[in-house]
Amino acid sequence: EFFGIMRYLTNKTGKNIHFNKTIEIKSNSVYWNNYPMNLVDYLSENFYQSLDVGAAFVCFDFKDKAIQMTSYALQSLNRSENGVHLKSWVIEVSNDKENWIEIDRHQNDPRLNGPNFKSVFIINNPLTDFYRYIRLRQIGQSWYECSNHYYFAIQYIEFYGKLKETNKSD
Repeated sequence: EFFGIMRYLTNKTGKNIHFNKTIEIKSNSVYWNNYPMNLVDYLSENFYQSLDVGAAFVCFDFKDKAIQMTSYALQSLNRSENGVHLKSWVIEVSNDKENWIEIDRHQNDPRLNGPNFKSVFIINNPLTDFYRYIRLRQIGQSWYECSNHYYFAIQYIEFYGKLKETNKSD
């Protein structure tokens, strides 16, 4: 786990691929200093956490690159069962950030509901096209034991598939 496209780019560039501008990682919801670029710091204990507002997303812009994704991996935060673990989400791809294609969906999925749980999710109907943007979007509440909460946190994310360079003018 966690030796895919993101780790390849990290090893190639020698440091966090958001900070060195290889890719850009943004979110519409950040709790305190738990920024989305922490998701690719595989050797640190930093993590990403959303606010308690729902519909949080993390968007990965591969800039002059594109991905044909076949699977992805997530690792939960080191928190007990029924903590701020991701429960329901979709993975979407786009080339223009306006038209999104859903390629994977999970509702009430228990595979991340525990400390440092790791899971690889296979895209059952992978697309043959390459995409510049990948977005993980929350579509429901988290496993947080106090009901009606949307906080969620993820330690790491990784994408698997094919990577290609695109035209610099795209």
